[in-house]
Amino acid sequence: MFYKNQTILVATRHQKERVIGPALEQALQCKIFTPPDFDTDQFGTFCRQIKRTATAYETVIQKAKTAAQHYGYRYAIANEGSFGPHPDFFMVPGDIELIALIDLKNGIEIIESVISTDTNYAHLDLNAGDDYSAFLKQVKFPSHGLMVKALATGWIQKGITDPLTLKNAIDEALEQSSQVRLETDMRALFNPSRMAVIASAAEKLAQRLLQQCPQCNSPGFGRLTTSGKLLCEWCEAPSTLYQFQLKQCVACDYQEQSKRPDGLTNAPARYCEYCNP
Repeated sequence: MFYKNQTILVATRHQKERVIGPALEQALQCKIFTPPDFDTDQFGTFCRQIKRTATAYETVIQKAKTAAQHYGYRYAIANEGSFGPHPDFFMVPGDIELIALIDLKNGIEIIESVISTDTNYAHLDLNAGDDYSAFLKQVKFPSHGLMVKALATGWIQKGITDPLTLKNAIDEALEQSSQVRLETDMRALFNPSRMAVIASAAEKLAQRLLQQCPQCNSPGFGRLTTSGKLLCEWCEAPSTLYQFQLKQCVACDYQEQSKRPDGLTNAPARYCEYCNP
């Protein structure tokens, strides 16, 4: 079993090891180490004080690789979350969590993702005297933390988890700005909903790491991609839906092709650019 009795570094400063550690240790029989001083904020912050300059995919790789090299570990895991409209349900907020293992010994990168609608991601702009009680209920405060921003000056207070601190922060922000913003604190240690999605991603990664390539035996077999286009059921033109699902090795060129898991052999006309332009 790959990674058995090996130590894997978890690159986090927001207590993600609480859910990543158990998932990997149980499945892989490995050990987890979390450095106490690794600054993940250097790659970008949710409050936008430090902008994320790369894509989420690039960032999660960079975060894990930087930590592994800095602390002298062969293996490191990092997570990166993104929030916004769900890719399939545009009116619903979504949480996309990427989790990656960087294996410097074998020169491979293994990445998994989870997309969830189970998120409290939201914000509310306030003027003095506005009622925000409904918003607090919506975002599950105080079990989920909040941030307060003075929009005119950029002043911010994060990690708010009690009503008195929230009131004081709003009052202070209103002294600097006529309008303030209440925003969900999406850092994992202040957001149990997000932590649960990260746990799901960690379990998915752990199961992926147990899969070995039939050709070269490298761990992490099962990187998913697609090929081909289903033909439209009406005009038989290529649609926007893929035809086959491919599982690939992260180390060699071996792959396995399978049919779509939903069983479709022709595309409904709504996915055809000619029948439904």
